[in-house]
Amino acid sequence: MLPRVIASTWTTLKATVGALVLEFRDRDMGLLGVAAAGTSFATWCFTIALGVYGFEAHGAAGVGIVALIRFLPAAIISPLVGLLIDRFPRRTVMLGSAAATAVVLLLAAAAAALDAPTAVVFAFPALFAVAACGYGPAHVALTPTLVETPQQLSASNVSHSVMENGGALLAALVAGLLLHPTSPAFVIGVAAGAALLVCLLVRGVRSDRRPDYVGEKDEVSNAFRDVTLGARTLAADPALRLSSATLVLLFLFEGFADVMVVVMALELLHLEEGSVGFLNATWGVGAVLGAVALGMLFDRGRLVLAIAGGSLLVGLATMLPGIAPHATTAYVGWLAIGIGFVFVEVAAKTLMQRLGSDETLGRVIGSLESGRQAAMAVGSIGAVLLVALLHVRGALIALGALLPVFVILWWTRLRAYEVGAPVAEEHYRLLRGNPIFAPLPLATLERLSHDLAPLELPAGKDVIVQGEIGDRFFLIEDGQVEVFEDGVFRRNEGPGESFGEIALLHDVPRTATVRTTVDTHLLALDRDQFLLAVTGHRRSHQLATAVAGERWPGERPTTAVSE
Repeated sequence: MLPRVIASTWTTLKATVGALVLEFRDRDMGLLGVAAAGTSFATWCFTIALGVYGFEAHGAAGVGIVALIRFLPAAIISPLVGLLIDRFPRRTVMLGSAAATAVVLLLAAAAAALDAPTAVVFAFPALFAVAACGYGPAHVALTPTLVETPQQLSASNVSHSVMENGGALLAALVAGLLLHPTSPAFVIGVAAGAALLVCLLVRGVRSDRRPDYVGEKDEVSNAFRDVTLGARTLAADPALRLSSATLVLLFLFEGFADVMVVVMALELLHLEEGSVGFLNATWGVGAVLGAVALGMLFDRGRLVLAIAGGSLLVGLATMLPGIAPHATTAYVGWLAIGIGFVFVEVAAKTLMQRLGSDETLGRVIGSLESGRQAAMAVGSIGAVLLVALLHVRGALIALGALLPVFVILWWTRLRAYEVGAPVAEEHYRLLRGNPIFAPLPLATLERLSHDLAPLELPAGKDVIVQGEIGDRFFLIEDGQVEVFEDGVFRRNEGPGESFGEIALLHDVPRTATVRTTVDTHLLALDRDQFLLAVTGHRRSHQLATAVAGERWPGERPTTAVSE
């Protein structure tokens, strides 16, 4: 038994270390990883310090009021930020958000240190949330464009989680050590310093480019349509809808927990103020451990299993200090919550990145961020109401039932969206490097990667013949072909290039003959699979039509396809 445990632990650690190495091998990803730790550190220092400040001012209700003020404004503005993320370079949005966050934290620290009225200090959580609400969604939308395969996306999310939760853990320890001898104002000042460091890190990242905007910029109705597209996409797609509902419910829990940890520590267990920071540090330790374990699950494509297992663990761990109120059970419970929480968050986020289209992912994540802020606001006020209704112990038990009940009710649907076996990296790269397929969601590319049929043909073999009925699309993996139209040589094509799209898109006979010049390895995609993927996505369809138009002047007009 022991050797198996050791072997399993070693495999898990190796997968996580591998994810971190892969992340930091790329300069941009490495900078973003360190920036994630700094952003998390600043956010949690501010959150913990504000929680203590609110409790000192108005008790449990003060903690809830601070949380409500912090989350609601960001919930309103996040869809607009999502549009900016799709229209402008995502690195630019991150940099602007980080700079605005640093300014807000500096002003908040000054207000608290100068004993400004409570109402003035309570305004800064709202300003902080508005300033910070673009950073996370922009990073989530940027990551799929920086990685080359779905496996790398999973590895990047694991390493990002390790860095983010490492920053949260450090923030909780720093806050726990500093709150007692200093003040909340001093801890907020430390958070401001971390935010300034994040600005420098993001500034070093290479700027990305966004595709040209397609639409009528000057129409108010079209602008409204663009802003609300993320919410409409979430509502229309069952898979995105379920994964986003999972995340929103998780954020509702987080809003509850942000208040409950303060009330539990100071009112139920009568611990010192610094214990709020140490309990959050315990959550951070659990989150780091959870991210380590995720490396092995993600290698096997077990995203939905991570969501289910994490939800059950979060529920049981939350109930523990409610059933047996003691400092030990509180720390054990918060450690287990950290493990389960990161399982659900990272797995559901990765699922959304794979299912979403790059063209609209910023707005989808922006709408989700709006739901996140609203859910955390509701959770924070809900915690105050639950404590008043059920007392602290009853509130912990009720809160613990939230995620497990959801998973039990929706388990069958969740299982249907399991990602499955990893794809062949070379096949995936060929698809993503092809302009026709590049805009497609990662999940669609994964499915197509599995659908590709390999063909090995000798030199001088006709792959397609002009005038025949077209039934397949071809990608060149290795080798070379020559293209003839009406017997006249037109061009050569090599690795990474493709042919066969004209007959499929326009339902016409083959317009050219394609013949191998050397031994050639091809990847074939059936007509139905090609059309289902390409014509169901607006930008992919536009690019495919443009490629066909360059090769075939007799191209017929095509109808517009909805996003």
